[in-house]
Amino acid sequence: LKGVEGEIVIKPNCNTDDPFPRNTHAETVKIIAKSLIEADFPADRIVVGDISGRWRGLPTRNTMMNMGLLNVIDELGINASYFEEEDWVTVKHHLARTWLEGIRIPKRIYQAGRIIFTPIIRPHEDAIFSLSMKLAVGLMDVVARDWLHNGESLYEKLAEFNLAVSTDLSIVDGMKCYIDQGPEFKNMVEPKIMIVGNDRVAVDAVTVAIMKQLGAYGVEIKPVREHEQIILAERLGLGKSSIDDIVLRTSDLTDSQDFESIVTRIKKEL
Repeated sequence: LKGVEGEIVIKPNCNTDDPFPRNTHAETVKIIAKSLIEADFPADRIVVGDISGRWRGLPTRNTMMNMGLLNVIDELGINASYFEEEDWVTVKHHLARTWLEGIRIPKRIYQAGRIIFTPIIRPHEDAIFSLSMKLAVGLMDVVARDWLHNGESLYEKLAEFNLAVSTDLSIVDGMKCYIDQGPEFKNMVEPKIMIVGNDRVAVDAVTVAIMKQLGAYGVEIKPVREHEQIILAERLGLGKSSIDDIVLRTSDLTDSQDFESIVTRIKKEL
């Protein structure tokens, strides 16, 4: 954290105020922010920011309150950011061919010193899985979200949007997750796994490999590295998914009987 200029923005999943594992657990955000403060990063330069979904989330300040995030923010003396209430900038990237008018993102994200994503694990009815790269949808305004989901070039739009946002750390909370087809999720399991990394593509690939082992809906249709989200992200240079390019460090903190088997299958899958 030495030499970090500007703010560290923690971007949770606050699409709605449904409790974890439909959205990020407030305790996860608390632990991350508290760790930053304990590492001597100023609390007043830590921001928890998002924009909630159009149909059952906005305004974001209400969603964050209902999720318990504002309690964490007040307790630690950090800041909240509701992107729909703030300034935006337009980023143009030469590889973003589907975003011809440029990509609008919150100015706070554009100026951030570091960005931490905290996705949850769940299958997605359109994108197959919703993890680190899909979490970037929470940085789109409502117009862009409608355009993203209009049934055309979803994977290309999603991957190319990530070109406008750099992520320094993705922390996937897999303590609990849903594995059935949405949008009405009912089948919840408890893997009790956290996946942390500085490469969002690698993090998503490892997580999808775990989802396959859990029997999550949709991900079993093809090998992990053949899913469109992964292929396009690698093609755009957003990260790597091959085990040959990933430093996979593992630690069994719960003395799980199947932990080594899970790790072995991840390596084999990737």
